[in-house]
Amino acid sequence: KLMRKIWGRGLANNRQLSSLLRRLMILAGVSAFIYALNRLLIIPMLPEIGFFNKYLGDMLALPVYLPLSFYLAWRLHLIPEDFQLQLTHIIGAGIIFSILFEGIIPIIDSTSTRDPVDILAYFAGGLVVYLVGYYTNLQVSSNTHN
Repeated sequence: KLMRKIWGRGLANNRQLSSLLRRLMILAGVSAFIYALNRLLIIPMLPEIGFFNKYLGDMLALPVYLPLSFYLAWRLHLIPEDFQLQLTHIIGAGIIFSILFEGIIPIIDSTSTRDPVDILAYFAGGLVVYLVGYYTNLQVSSNTHN
């Protein structure tokens, strides 16, 4: 029953899906594609460039996680159809990721290491999510005023 509630409304043919959620889902798809491309092609071809191996995945974490979590919350009717992305959502997610992946998991998992630059990478990815939301809201508000 829960799965039917989550997947019962189709993405492509649902007129109720806001332009914000639609664009955030596109961002999640593009980010996941970039992550796969990085892991499968770029890192094996350019292993000496640390950015691709160490930080690009962390930068893509929030652009994948936030849209998917908002979409799931929308499907479960936990957020309204006219949901507006707030800066506090992104900051909160960045803080949670930082505490979890740079604080708690290194204590639990001896193979995991703390890297403060990862925190910057999470927030850089969060900035991308914020900009998509900000420019979507600008476009929607300018279309409603015309």
